[in-house]
Amino acid sequence: MNRRGLTLVETMAVVVVILGIAGLAIPMLGNDAGSRLAAASVMLRDDLEQARYRTISDPADPVALVVDADGFGWSLVHDGAGSTPISRGDGQAWTVRFDDPRTTDLAGIRVMTDADDRSIRFDIRGVLVNDDKPSMRLELGDDHRRLDIGVVSGLVAIRRD
Repeated sequence: MNRRGLTLVETMAVVVVILGIAGLAIPMLGNDAGSRLAAASVMLRDDLEQARYRTISDPADPVALVVDADGFGWSLVHDGAGSTPISRGDGQAWTVRFDDPRTTDLAGIRVMTDADDRSIRFDIRGVLVNDDKPSMRLELGDDHRRLDIGVVSGLVAIRRD
């Protein structure tokens, strides 16, 4: 028997493959500054909260978040040791760099803080130690995100500038 054309099953298989490829490709096309800043803001908020929770749980070894001098990242450090990063669960230093090959989608984002020593610290109750309420801001081109840290609660809220 001589066969011409595609069967319904073959046609459906081709459609499923095309939809799968489109499902992967479309989110990559929408990688704009806003979504990149939103992702970086959540990372920064989570690390600020991590520093707060670690300080509350072990007051003898407080943890601070220190923004890098060039503004392209931050580290969670042992507050008494100054610049010694704490370790993640995988043994790596707890640092975030926006020029790191693992975070290339976030390249170019800058972190700004008005704290004099570029560090955010909490006391044993989770209250900000900084004299003035620090202002943190993430920038990428003309887009910005601001992180407001509650002075008493220590909780972090993200808002768009």
